[in-house]
Amino acid sequence: MKRGFTLVEMLISIMLTAMVFTYIYATLDDVKKSHTRYKDSAKEVTKSQTIFSLLSKDLTQLRKPPEIVHGAGYDRLSLTTDNSLYAIARPWVHYYISANGRTLIRVEATRFIDFFGSNYIGDANGTYFFADKLAEGCSSFRVSERTERFDILLKCEKIAPIVMTLYKGNQ
Repeated sequence: MKRGFTLVEMLISIMLTAMVFTYIYATLDDVKKSHTRYKDSAKEVTKSQTIFSLLSKDLTQLRKPPEIVHGAGYDRLSLTTDNSLYAIARPWVHYYISANGRTLIRVEATRFIDFFGSNYIGDANGTYFFADKLAEGCSSFRVSERTERFDILLKCEKIAPIVMTLYKGNQ
C-alpha cells in the first residue's frame, strides 16, 4: 500500500519551514544591525582619539603662547607648533567651529592667515594651508589657558564629549 502526505501534513510542514526561515532572517538582520552599530561606535571612538591626539600634540609642542579668542559658545585657538600633519616646519595651526555647519576645523598653514578679517578672499603671498574637518554637529568648543595648564571642552553630536587638561612643562 502506498501512502502519501495529507494536505494537513503539507500545510504543517510548510508552516514550520516558514517559521524557521523567519527566525533565521530575524537573527541575520539583528547581526547586521549590531555590526552597523559597532562600526559607527568604532568610528566615533577613532574620531575622538584623533581630535584628542591632535590637540595634545599641538599644545605640547607650542613654539610661543597661543591666541585664544572667546566667542558665544565657541572659542578660536591659534598657535605655532612643531607638530605638522603636512611636513610644514613650525606651522601656524588654527582650530575653530565653522558658523554654518557647526564643524570643528583644523587649519595648518605656512604662516598666519587672518580668516576672520572682514575682506579675506585668499592669500597671495605664497602661503600654503590645509584645512581638515575633524567633527560635525559641534555645540561647544571652549579653551582656557591657566598659568600651569590648558583646559579644553569639545561637545559634538556623534562623538563623546572631549574634556582634557594639559599641563605645561617647565619653560
